[in-house]
Amino acid sequence: GRVFILESPNALDLLEGRGERSSIEQVCKLFEHDTTAFLLRDSAELKQTLMYLSSIGEKKEAGDAPLFIHISAHGNSEEIVVGPDHVPWKDLADMISEAYENLNQYKGRIILILSACGANEQKLTKFIKQKYHKREIQSPPEYIFVFSTDSVPWADAVVTWTIFYRKAVKLRFETESKKEVQNFLTRLRKSGFGSLTYFRWDQESSKYLRYGRTISRPASTMSAATAIGR
Repeated sequence: GRVFILESPNALDLLEGRGERSSIEQVCKLFEHDTTAFLLRDSAELKQTLMYLSSIGEKKEAGDAPLFIHISAHGNSEEIVVGPDHVPWKDLADMISEAYENLNQYKGRIILILSACGANEQKLTKFIKQKYHKREIQSPPEYIFVFSTDSVPWADAVVTWTIFYRKAVKLRFETESKKEVQNFLTRLRKSGFGSLTYFRWDQESSKYLRYGRTISRPASTMSAATAIGR
């Protein structure tokens, strides 16, 4: 497989060595995936990097290996945070959609990973679906994975994605084999290592179908909706 890792820890995380980028890059290489990682310092770099990696779709020799776009950042139910910039789901949908339009010639499966707190209540799929129905895009992301939990510690994220990338390249994501993906996520959740939610674009109904549970903190312990988590 091929894995692009785009991560934006805050400056303190970077100073203290907290993050997914280096660990996941190394384990993916151990699993013999072609892997590269990017450190993002603001939203402009996020957009620029997405457009840069999407150029792989223009290369006839690129082949058909599964391609994973792994975005790791702080976030909440309203947005992700890239350096000093708060990126609402609608703005992220614009960036992702533009990159995917450029990738529409890529022959392999393209899987989007969003590793951020609050992504269990993400609105990315909502805004991408709106763009599709308004005919602003032709190629919505077909496969999206997020954590099912509201809060995701760095260490837990690294362990969960390590297991995911060990297995994911062998999974078939097409409609006829959706049970294979669902069974894998069920086993992962029952193992206690991590719980993921999977969104698959259904062309027939023109909407995202969801598999997985949303697991939020109890209301008594939740901070304000706009508070930034991991």
